[in-house]
Amino acid sequence: MRFRDRADAGRRLAARLLPFRGTDVRVLGLARGGLRVAYEVARALEVPMDVWVSRRLTIPGRVMTLGAVSEGGSQFLLADAMRLAPLPRPKLEGLIRDEQDEVESQVRRLRGRPPPEVSGATVLLVDDGVLTGASAAAALRALDALHPGRKVLATPVASARGLEVVRPEADQVVCVWTEPGLRSVSEAYEDFRALPDVELQNLIERSGQPPWRPHAVTESADPGGTWM
Repeated sequence: MRFRDRADAGRRLAARLLPFRGTDVRVLGLARGGLRVAYEVARALEVPMDVWVSRRLTIPGRVMTLGAVSEGGSQFLLADAMRLAPLPRPKLEGLIRDEQDEVESQVRRLRGRPPPEVSGATVLLVDDGVLTGASAAAALRALDALHPGRKVLATPVASARGLEVVRPEADQVVCVWTEPGLRSVSEAYEDFRALPDVELQNLIERSGQPPWRPHAVTESADPGGTWM
C-alpha cells in the first residue's frame, strides 16, 4: 500500500477514527507533516485542529535517531540507539538543548499562543508516519502535563518497532498500515514534499474556523489495524 499524499492518508485514517465523532475530542497534528494528515481527521470529525511540536534528536552528520524532544520540555531517548552510539553526557545535553530551542522557535512560528486546553478530553495525536516512534513518544509524554482524559496516537503508517515504542505511552494506537520493513516514512507516499510554514499556518487557521463544509468519508476496505 502507498498513499498518494498526506491528504489521501488523512482521509483513510479519518475513516478509522469516525467513532470519535461527537465525543469530547481534540485533534493535534505533529509538526510538520502530521498537520496535513490531522487536517483531514479534524474535518471528518468536525472539530478544530491545533499543532504540537516534537523534533527528532540526531547526531550531526549521521542519520541515526537517538530520541526526540517535545514542547513542554519532555524528551524520549531510544535505549537501543543510545547503546549503539553512546555520547558523553555533556554532548548529549547540548544536543537536547539545541533541539529544544528549535522546538520552542517552531511553536512560536506555528502557534504563537499557549497549548490548547485538553484537560479531561480525548486527544488524538496525529502524525504522517511512525518509524522509530521517538517523536510521538516524546509528544505523548509531554501531553501528560495537560491532563487529557485519554491519549490516542493516530497514524497512516508505522513500522512494527515504532508501534512497540509508542504503545506504552498511549492509551490507544490507531494505524492504517503496518510495514515491518519500513526504512523511511517517505516510502509510504507518492508525494512526500516538505510543507512550508505558511502552508502549515494556513491549515491551522482554517481548521480553527468550523463549521466545516460537508465532507464525506468512506470507510476503508483495507484491514489495516487498530492496536490497543
